[in-house]
Amino acid sequence: MIQRSLYSLIFFLSALALMAQENCSYSLKGKVKAAITDETIPFATVILKGNTELSQVSTSNGSFNFSGLCSSEVILTVRFVGFQTYSDTLTLSSGGNTIEVLLQENVHELEEVLVIEEGVEEVATIARAEVNAKALEKLGGESLGKSLSGLSGVNMLQFGPTIAKPVIHGLHSNRILILNNGIRQEGQQWGQEHAPEIDPFVANNLRLIKGAAAVKYGSDAIGGVILVNPAELPRSEGLSGKASMVGASNNGMYAGSMLVEGGLKGLRGFGWRFQGTYKRAGDASAPQYRLTNTGTLERNFSLGAGYHTDALGAELFYSSFDAEIGILRSAHIGNLTDLERAIGRDRPLFVEDFSYTINNPYQAVNHQLLKANGHMTLENIGELSAQYGLQINRREEFDIRRAGRSTIPALALDLYTHTIDLDFDMLPQGSWKWDVGASFMYQNNENDPETGIRPLIPDFENWTAGAHVISRFIQTNYELEAGARYDFRHYLIKRFDRNNNLLKPEFDFSNLTGSVGALFFLSNNLQLRTNIGTAWRAPHVNELYSEGLHHGAAAVEEGNPELESEKSVKWITSLEKNTEKLAFNFSGYINLITDYIYLRPEDVALTIRGAFPVFRYRQTDALLTGIDADVSYKISDRLENKSKLSVIYAQDQRLRSPLINIPANSVSTALEYALNLKGFESSHIGFELAFTDRQRNAPRVVSIAEILEANESDSDLFASDQSVFDILDVPGAYTLVNLEAGLEKRLRNSALRVNLAVTNLFNVEYRDYLNRFRYYSAEMGRNITLRLNYEF
Repeated sequence: MIQRSLYSLIFFLSALALMAQENCSYSLKGKVKAAITDETIPFATVILKGNTELSQVSTSNGSFNFSGLCSSEVILTVRFVGFQTYSDTLTLSSGGNTIEVLLQENVHELEEVLVIEEGVEEVATIARAEVNAKALEKLGGESLGKSLSGLSGVNMLQFGPTIAKPVIHGLHSNRILILNNGIRQEGQQWGQEHAPEIDPFVANNLRLIKGAAAVKYGSDAIGGVILVNPAELPRSEGLSGKASMVGASNNGMYAGSMLVEGGLKGLRGFGWRFQGTYKRAGDASAPQYRLTNTGTLERNFSLGAGYHTDALGAELFYSSFDAEIGILRSAHIGNLTDLERAIGRDRPLFVEDFSYTINNPYQAVNHQLLKANGHMTLENIGELSAQYGLQINRREEFDIRRAGRSTIPALALDLYTHTIDLDFDMLPQGSWKWDVGASFMYQNNENDPETGIRPLIPDFENWTAGAHVISRFIQTNYELEAGARYDFRHYLIKRFDRNNNLLKPEFDFSNLTGSVGALFFLSNNLQLRTNIGTAWRAPHVNELYSEGLHHGAAAVEEGNPELESEKSVKWITSLEKNTEKLAFNFSGYINLITDYIYLRPEDVALTIRGAFPVFRYRQTDALLTGIDADVSYKISDRLENKSKLSVIYAQDQRLRSPLINIPANSVSTALEYALNLKGFESSHIGFELAFTDRQRNAPRVVSIAEILEANESDSDLFASDQSVFDILDVPGAYTLVNLEAGLEKRLRNSALRVNLAVTNLFNVEYRDYLNRFRYYSAEMGRNITLRLNYEF
């Protein structure tokens, strides 16, 4: 294992060494202006295509600068709202090149622009990353958590092979804010095993903001923000679309997704889109055995339509996500003796032959989203936008119940969420740019009485309101950014005590957050971003009043009504470079969270539904620090190396002890070689070597046997040591080898792309620290996935 880790580090260091050999001397700088008025145009999107594609946003005086270019033949494209797109092929000389781009005003048609990119730049001083459309194609059929896990600083919190949710810099669930097509995603995300109800096939790109971006996006963004962005709707006549098909060997997964979109003849500016996905998978397989009852079934679709002119526009969007998700059968144990036997066992207690059938225990989840938004451009002032969102989330969790009651859900929750967002994005006034906005949310959570079981969390209502202001001071060589936000949240909770008396406790939480940051444009195409921001999160109702078995997590959870709001201060700094041959991003962060809420294992319990560990919500002060590194180096015209490194250290500041469920350090390196096969527009083959270390900063271990012994002797496990403990020692380090190949064939106005991927090539048996079901089984073994994408 030490040898494997050394191989990974050697590849990573080799890539760094190769950087010194960079010898690309071409450069291009210029200025974007309006052709009629000769005024400079700030914030225009500038795209340069050579061997690779680079992009920038023009500065406050309209200038842009590309250096370190390796190709003398490039295509320059410039876009800005209200102007015709500029595109030209240039031949560069080695002595430096300067160009003045004159954009012609477009009074008839609004060209497609990267509005999402401008939105991301509203938090320009915070480190960010992206999974673009090309990368998403290679991940077709994967969950949102899996699709993001390839980014440095991002991991997956898993519950077997069926459930995964993103972890950013050690934080997950309610500490990460997800915006699905501009709407704050609101489901039952409080559960650690409640994966985001989002179909990645609907997205054109996934963007990640790693800092505390609460000022722009509201409370709960302590860990970061994930933007799930569909492509913009078409705005001219014609029909186009894409069909995707996926098949996988390990769990027999097959999936298909179809997207069709177009416009109407004679109604310029109007566009529509339909997208649908079907996905089914059976029991996954570890290298030595089947993971019984880990199948999934998804049926998702979305509809969108919109109309836009230069001055105003409106859109309507609807989506439905419907899934059935099997829960590993071996995680649900019938008695305390079997529970003690099951924890850390080499082979799960329940192993059956492969099946597509999803039996109890399983989850059934439906999430519906309706969005309506509009925007209006106020001449010489800015753009005013308004947005309304309605979300209906229904979650049912089916347990193994006696007396023929297994068809009745053990947990049934209906969550209704209404959101309103208002934003006024002002045009630059000299060197200053301002953005102000407000948001409102109302939620109503209802338990279905058909369960016949005391609810895990009570019914509640949630009123939330907030307002923000962000200011940017933009100069040629640097930008400064500052913002402030105030949020207020009110809970009305409806619960019954043990004597069946109705209680209605109310809670009020509020906080003022702020951030300051800077972006410096240094020499040699370097950018330095630094930002320090505060964020906060009110405790969720489950943390206040959980009471009973959380079947999906296979654990009993108990709330704490004395919890205070979490408050975070995060400082993140990154150094970036992006040239045609070399691209890198090195970032470091410090995140201090006061009153950090966590689940502490404290007991085991035998219930009428089986034997389960008992977790209780507690608070402490937490410090999380780490570094992320991404390096991409083009060794030759055909060979490229990409390497990543993520290191994180987390500590309980009050007890001076480790936190639980923090990602282990990891490093990976990959090589991709362009094959240049005859008859294909592009083709490549690549491999990746990924090393994940053992979590070397883990809590103490108290076994199930020791917990039972303490219960029998009526002794306190925390009498001499108040720190959190785990019920099983951390798993060992592991190294995986993955292969991937692809090709593209153009057919007149269409394209066919084929991708073949092999993960865990050598069928390594391992357990991942962030998989809560590592107590009972190993991870998936070798998996071969074939993906076909036809675009027309």
